[in-house]
Amino acid sequence: MKRKIYYIQPTYRDCNGKLFKGKSLHVHSLALPALSAATPKNWDKEASLEFFEDLNYDTDASVIAITSMGYDIIHGMEIAKKFRSMGKIVIFGGYQAHFSEKYLRDSCDSVVHGNPGPKALSKILSEAENNCLNQDYSCEIDVNFPFDYSILARHKISFMPVLSSVGCINDCDFCCTAAIYKSKYRLRNIDCVMKDLIEVNRLSGKAGFVDNTIYNNREYLLLLLKSMLNFKISLKWGAQATINIGDDIEVLHYLYKSGCRILFIGMESVNQKNLEGVNKNYLVEDYTKRIENIHKAGIKIAGYFMYGLYNDSEETVSDICNFINSTKIEVPLLNFLTPAPGTRVYERLKQEKRLLFDDDRELLSNKHFYNSATNTCFFKPKYMTYEEAEKNFLELYRKLAGYIQILKRSIKLNPFIAIFLLGMNIVFRSEYLGMKKKMSHLPSFGSKRIKTGNINLPDIKPADVLLESRN
Repeated sequence: MKRKIYYIQPTYRDCNGKLFKGKSLHVHSLALPALSAATPKNWDKEASLEFFEDLNYDTDASVIAITSMGYDIIHGMEIAKKFRSMGKIVIFGGYQAHFSEKYLRDSCDSVVHGNPGPKALSKILSEAENNCLNQDYSCEIDVNFPFDYSILARHKISFMPVLSSVGCINDCDFCCTAAIYKSKYRLRNIDCVMKDLIEVNRLSGKAGFVDNTIYNNREYLLLLLKSMLNFKISLKWGAQATINIGDDIEVLHYLYKSGCRILFIGMESVNQKNLEGVNKNYLVEDYTKRIENIHKAGIKIAGYFMYGLYNDSEETVSDICNFINSTKIEVPLLNFLTPAPGTRVYERLKQEKRLLFDDDRELLSNKHFYNSATNTCFFKPKYMTYEEAEKNFLELYRKLAGYIQILKRSIKLNPFIAIFLLGMNIVFRSEYLGMKKKMSHLPSFGSKRIKTGNINLPDIKPADVLLESRN
């Protein structure tokens, strides 16, 4: 067989069945750059990010490797079946492949779990070449090598991704990362991170750390930030972090000094019982002071909030809205609680018979709203109907998506920051308008489920037929 592997990160289909594609993204996964860098030197390789480009179904690669991060898994299965029908060996990996393994058996030859580095990938490809590929591979977290940024460099990505750690110190019930790593994390060798940062600094003036949180280990983070200063890395960058970083004045100082201008922080709820109910070990009463400290350091905040938690009701809309306005959070990021398979929230709702789907693929293939399933109620809430919950969620968006609110959150003295925040807040308003339009003529997921029984899953047709709907 030819020693060539074709790496694919698929896109997914919108509510009309059209492949979601575009010319630019704010940030992108590092899955393909990591896999490409780990590929044995005696193997040729090809890579496609389907969001930006059409797939090469005429490739001469003998092995097809598809990495799935979430709702692209259904389309990824279409791609896999097409390549298998052509006699290719197909391997699946990524977060969603780990959780959806039972659905992939008819679509691929093997599923890879974990983060394979050069040693593990060499073993997998050697066994593929010798026709003794296992159905499953469980790999350690191996990210201690510089990544191949040439895959991303040819596309328009506003914030080039960087990775310093894998996993998270927290163990939240709703989180897929927690379901995999169980509050464990692995720090990447700082020399590798610095080599990536030097390359990113050459390619772009902006970067985004794609760690689940950069605040897993304080001493490591300080060493990294000081190394960025010593190497004169001139990037402006952002990252995800836990809210307790707001207590660490020294770290906040070095974050700003090294170029950090925005932190993406998962606060989830302003109801303490909600946080306790999903094992998020922070106190709502500490939020305001921590946010104040982050702002004093010169760093802006994009705050993640979740609707649909156990104690949420109609009043929760005003609670979240008032908190965002009073603390001057610059960018609100809203999601409906999604019972992702593999998480403890999923298992709990399933046990309580509150899920509104019988088959996980119903959730994965649902595109009732713009391009994300996180705006749909997939379960029976405790204190609302699912129709009320979805209407309340839309109302929360509406309260925060007005032009006056957008301008208040975006106007800053620094023109670069102001333009960036305005862009993010305009996207937020566009999301609201898209949901409002769709909700005006589509039933809620729950309504459709209750009235019609099980939702029919779309037939997985040959990819060459489905590709006709791209344009």
